[in-house]
Amino acid sequence: MSKRQNTTTAAVEERTKVAALSGAGTSDQPERPVDKSRSMDVDGDAEMGEFEDAFEDEIEEEDIIEREEDSDGVEMMDDNNDDDDDEEDEVAAEKRRQVYLPGDLLEEGESLQVDNSAYHMLHSMSVDWPSLSFDFVPDNLGGPRTAFPHTMYAVAGTQADRAYRNQVVLMKMSQLHRTINDDLDDEDRVDEDANDLDEDPILETKTIKHQGGVNRVRVMQSRESPLTATWSDTGRVHIWDIKKLMNSFEIPGTKVPQSASQALFTVASHGSVEGYAMDWNTDGRLLTGDCSGKLYLTTRRSDTGSDFVADRVPFKGHESSVEDIQWSPEESSVFASCSVDQTIKIWDVRVKNRKFALEVPGAHDSDINVISWNRRTRYLLASGGDNGDFKVWDMRKWADPNGRSTPAAEFRWHKKAVTSIEWCPNDDSVLAVAGADDQLTLWDLAVELDAEEEARHRDAMVGPDGTKREVPAQLLFVHQGQNHIKELHWHPQIPGVLGSTAASGFNFFKTISV
Repeated sequence: MSKRQNTTTAAVEERTKVAALSGAGTSDQPERPVDKSRSMDVDGDAEMGEFEDAFEDEIEEEDIIEREEDSDGVEMMDDNNDDDDDEEDEVAAEKRRQVYLPGDLLEEGESLQVDNSAYHMLHSMSVDWPSLSFDFVPDNLGGPRTAFPHTMYAVAGTQADRAYRNQVVLMKMSQLHRTINDDLDDEDRVDEDANDLDEDPILETKTIKHQGGVNRVRVMQSRESPLTATWSDTGRVHIWDIKKLMNSFEIPGTKVPQSASQALFTVASHGSVEGYAMDWNTDGRLLTGDCSGKLYLTTRRSDTGSDFVADRVPFKGHESSVEDIQWSPEESSVFASCSVDQTIKIWDVRVKNRKFALEVPGAHDSDINVISWNRRTRYLLASGGDNGDFKVWDMRKWADPNGRSTPAAEFRWHKKAVTSIEWCPNDDSVLAVAGADDQLTLWDLAVELDAEEEARHRDAMVGPDGTKREVPAQLLFVHQGQNHIKELHWHPQIPGVLGSTAASGFNFFKTISV
């Protein structure tokens, strides 16, 4: 039995850990306004958006039951069997409370409700303009940290209706409290953190004007020098030093110099060809890939962050658009890329002819949209395809004796394109996957069921109509409620916390499964 087997088995049997949140439904708690008293940006404009959390307690009207009394004033008992009534009530309640899985049909008048008991934390944020991409910014608050309320920092780029309206948005999110679960028993509430107050989350923003829509944002994961790169749909890649802007969050009234809103450097190697693929190396080197299949390296010459040089000679090998890039977590000169040409390639920047060293031809039967290199088990690489499947590759067994590459694992759960994939930084077997089918799923690839557990798992996965559903045992959680999810990230310092961006806004949450 794997290290997570008990959790997953319990989740299957209770049918609560594969949970769903849907924007089609409504929360059973009222909306509340965000505290915007401290929100501001560099230009003094209105902030990016606001939180939409609704965790205030409700006061429910109590039912008053009148009971008959006999002539002596003695209360008369109902002739019906109370045990039978209780059993019928439980059956009726179970019918009303079904765990929804994508593909289940809702009857007329039915709607989806978020199950707060499935989340330790769940916060939603609306936006003025959607973001295709965002990234968490490392902070000085320590880590790994678990105590509520949480404070997080992030950078996002907008997709506005006019090029001149686009912005790079820096966000500080504070007072992110634990999700209040009104269904808890009194004795369970004792375990809740004493600091979990029912207070509004606070969003503070600062903005930088950005010419063109932002296709992708990546932050170099350094507390001392959180350089940020943005891929513009104009074909330019801009590098920003956001340290002064981030520091101004901590000192109210700080005047940020105009120079802080100007790019340190602009990569023009791609000409007018836009792209999406981009990744920072920890030493300050930046790789970018465009829609023509070319990849370029930009190198930071010094640790000041102000001196860069962009190569004019590209890495060539892909026959179509490069969709994603990942530096190796182990070899500082090695990186991986994936493409619309359905291949995954491994490169070494030290190779003078700029050709790839290894490849997996036909890794997917469709465009390969995203890849993620496992930071803890460094021979594992995950990839997500346009047909909704995702695969895990063991790079120690890149090819069999016949030269054919076979994935170590493959799943076809998502019904539409996989748009984002990322290994959990705290657990090497846990993977998060987002798709164009409006699902964000969590997986534990270490789960292996024996025959008895497999049978129990199948019996538990029964739909509302009584039919058994094929649900992989490795599937831990299904998060819904966002439309057109574009990107997800695990927070690097708060274990189990995820952020996701979609056309409908941002979600920041932590589930009970991870």
